[in-house]
Amino acid sequence: MEYPDDLDLEGMNALDELTGDGTPFDHTAAPKLSSELADLIRATVYQTPANGTPKRKSSKMDYLFKITAPVTPTILASAAILPTQPTIHQGQGEDGAATFCQVRDIDIPTIKEWLAEAYPTISPTFIPINIARKALSPFSAYPTLGYDTTLPHRRPQIINTTDTEYLPTQSQYPVWYFFYGTLANPSHLAHLFNAPPDHQHTLLPAMIHSGKIRTWAGKYKALVDNPGTCVEGCAYEVVSQEQEDALRVYETAKYEVVRVEIMCRMDFRARFVRGLTFRFAGEEGELDGDEGESESESDDDE
Repeated sequence: MEYPDDLDLEGMNALDELTGDGTPFDHTAAPKLSSELADLIRATVYQTPANGTPKRKSSKMDYLFKITAPVTPTILASAAILPTQPTIHQGQGEDGAATFCQVRDIDIPTIKEWLAEAYPTISPTFIPINIARKALSPFSAYPTLGYDTTLPHRRPQIINTTDTEYLPTQSQYPVWYFFYGTLANPSHLAHLFNAPPDHQHTLLPAMIHSGKIRTWAGKYKALVDNPGTCVEGCAYEVVSQEQEDALRVYETAKYEVVRVEIMCRMDFRARFVRGLTFRFAGEEGELDGDEGESESESDDDE
């Protein structure tokens, strides 16, 4: 296995123990992580460029930051290091319980700088998670396909935590998803969800606006913002977080979950539903070109 240049020794030890890649680099206490955390880290994929320097496959990832006393997740949030209380994952190491909080890539420089000043003896451990990011704001339409929520006229005038305008919510299930590639295949979904052979996965013909399909790495299809055009595909109702997590791991951190209005065919008539889809989260320079204004057959898997 290849390792990114920002995955330190303790992180590599934890990763080796999870994936069975042989003897760890160091036999000091590498935490035995929970199955949930192990699955997240196993989803991380690396590649080595021609110059031999390991790099992450994805340009945007969430990370697991190992909490070391006296630092706590509450301290991180209250010190304005993190905008909100982070998601916590528990593990078990030779020295006892190990706690990790999930942070964004853009938070890492701030955390490192703060630790260097407040706790200079702590050497931070970060482990990348190669999973499509999902961070739906409860206070605005962010993120929405083809919709710039930073423009002044699109910012909410009054923040109301009970407002139901910004749907779907972060933890809403069931929730409609728009698929524009290999996910729009019932047999592929059955395999992805480890469903019984006789289980039916109903896909509805659907269309979304304000996007188009482009290509990255010469073969992978990527949905990007493009107001005024539409993309054809399928709508599918995701019924649980477990299903959604499987989809996010499949798509990897090259994609992010965004809101979108889906027009689908139900009972021989058109119906509009507020749903989600996977938008390309890489850099513009990675995209090869356009695939036209409307695309119904694409291959968006990694």
